[in-house]
Amino acid sequence: MDTLPDHVQEEAIPLGHLVEKHDKLEKIIQKKEKDVQELREAVESHKRSAQTAVEDSKRIFTELIRSIKKRRSEVQQLIRDQERAAVSRAEEQLEKLKKEIDDLKRIDAEMKQLSETDDHIHFLQCLPFVPELTGSAVSCHLSFDAVLKTMFQLREKLHQFSRETIENITATLKNIQLGGAPDYQTRKDFLRCFRVALEAALHSENKDAGRAGKSLQIQ
Repeated sequence: MDTLPDHVQEEAIPLGHLVEKHDKLEKIIQKKEKDVQELREAVESHKRSAQTAVEDSKRIFTELIRSIKKRRSEVQQLIRDQERAAVSRAEEQLEKLKKEIDDLKRIDAEMKQLSETDDHIHFLQCLPFVPELTGSAVSCHLSFDAVLKTMFQLREKLHQFSRETIENITATLKNIQLGGAPDYQTRKDFLRCFRVALEAALHSENKDAGRAGKSLQIQ
């Protein structure tokens, strides 16, 4: 196999460089096109995931609201039940006290009537029984302040828990990144970075291109 004349070899050297660079550019373009396709798929997947998250969060918050409303109704029912029970007991006690008052008034009237007699023996024999004075029958636990205090504590705990939960969600969302490509502010920044990367790649792979070109032969 004969080698070409020197002037033909000199013309073939830049042509060889051009072909090699063209091949590398083709590979880079294919890689970028693959990246574009993958990024598009990632965008679509991200959109679907975000929509699912929105729908799930809506469902979860709806369930939370429903659960809180249910607990509110339960607490209100407990308060009403206690109110009815306490009022019923108080009314029964009220009737008992009224009866006792009537009995005491009757005894007092009998005693006044007996006091008008001169027969002391008969007075002592007919003297009615007077009960001892007892403590107050009225309960001092008439307030729902303890219940309200507990409800205020529940509210503060829920507020604190919700704040901490939102902070955790926010921190988690900040860590969700779409794609791994740099965030170029302008097309000029992208082209500049692309050119630097391309030149670095070609330089690293073609540092011996000059010497290799000198031995390029056409068979």
